Amino acid sequence: MEKMLEKVTSIEEKIMLSIDLLEIAKKYCESNFDKGNEIVSIGSLLGVILREQRDIVDSVDDII
Repeated sequence: MEKMLEKVTSIEEKIMLSIDLLEIAKKYCESNFDKGNEIVSIGSLLGVILREQRDIVDSVDDII
């Protein structure tokens, strides 16, 4: 049981790091939206990825 808890905690930490990096990228896109349609598209994609990552974290929290 302890090994499973360690594994779940490790997964959650990696996901949280990904969320932090995605937040930075999304904020960059939001502040540079006037630089082209590509940035807007990437920002939208990052928003979707962020929601999915947060859902995964919530699921992991429910397991614990």
